[in-house]
Amino acid sequence: MTVDSELPAPPVRREGPMDPPSAFRRLRAEAPISRFRWPNGIEAWLVTRFDDVRAILNDPRVSVNRFASRPPSLSIGRKGGVMLPKSLSGMDPPEHTPRRALYVRELTVRRVQRLQPRITEIVDGLLDGMERSGSPVDLVEAFAAPIPSMVICELLGVPQEDQSEFQHHTNTIMGVDTPADQVQTATLTLMDYLRGLIRMRRSDPGDDILSRLTHGEIDGATMDEDELVGHAMLLLIAGHETTANMIALGALTLLEHSDQIAALTADPKRADNMVEELLRYHTVVQYGLVRKVTADLPIGDVVIREGDWVVCSLASANRDESVCPHSDTFDTGRENPRQVSFGYGSHQCAGQNLARLELKTALVRLFQRFPGLRVERPLEELPFRTDAWVYGMQELLVRW
Repeated sequence: MTVDSELPAPPVRREGPMDPPSAFRRLRAEAPISRFRWPNGIEAWLVTRFDDVRAILNDPRVSVNRFASRPPSLSIGRKGGVMLPKSLSGMDPPEHTPRRALYVRELTVRRVQRLQPRITEIVDGLLDGMERSGSPVDLVEAFAAPIPSMVICELLGVPQEDQSEFQHHTNTIMGVDTPADQVQTATLTLMDYLRGLIRMRRSDPGDDILSRLTHGEIDGATMDEDELVGHAMLLLIAGHETTANMIALGALTLLEHSDQIAALTADPKRADNMVEELLRYHTVVQYGLVRKVTADLPIGDVVIREGDWVVCSLASANRDESVCPHSDTFDTGRENPRQVSFGYGSHQCAGQNLARLELKTALVRLFQRFPGLRVERPLEELPFRTDAWVYGMQELLVRW
């Protein structure tokens, strides 16, 4: 790609906490695939329409390998992190294909449904704790953040006696204000713990995803320890922060649309639709998915050249008016809300069935237990994670 110093910066500023940047609306209408210069000096194409995003994410001419050269970056978030072992998120076919098959097999709808009783037990236990402590309560700290951490402990087969410490390190890593040195220490500690757990599961497998991945074979051989640690950390990081923030944002959104809560708690089918609408309305992976083009890629009126970077804006795609009329309106009664919040194609989130189940269980049980739930502060005073890759809430004080 030729360097053009006059290119604008990509839109990142939100006018309000419930909507992505309004500039996306103009881009979808006038320039759906446009070049921008990212703050780190790298040029990339920004893709904003639903169909174009899906086409690119599903095309074999795009790569997820971001390490061959410097990708576009907003230079946000915490500095000084730990380089994690390679995992599914950084692999292309054919390396990616058999590993994803092992992963997806563990997270099918049927297998995830087996976790429903335990997820309900976890959610109800946290609601019991909220009830005992009395209001006001920070819904992020007391409810939204612990749920995915506790569920992931179950998935990985973390022994009960280790779960408290495991969750402590997880919360340290995910904390938006945690100093970089503490994040690094907690990450290395968790990686060391996972190595020990993997060695244990090699000799004494349990009924958990880590045991089955440890003994799963690719071309007649099991994966090495580093790779297994990478896959486990991917599950931990990808499955915790996104789900926790969706639970908090989902609760806030329903409280802002309180007329839709009664139907949600009374009708399970409405609850399933609500989850899809929430995923469409709030795209927590707010800055998009980065891809490298490996061969010239014609799309729409543009030819993206080999070697160019592409950023697919999931947030813009989810508000595409051509796919979803009145896309800026939250409506749990919307029929078949289509969304790309989990990505698309061969790298679509393998844990999406689990995320849906956690989100549905958490919100339905929350409003069944506390039908009089209300937010302590006005929307404009609530603290949001605007400078993080995963959008969400720093705190959500509620009363009942």
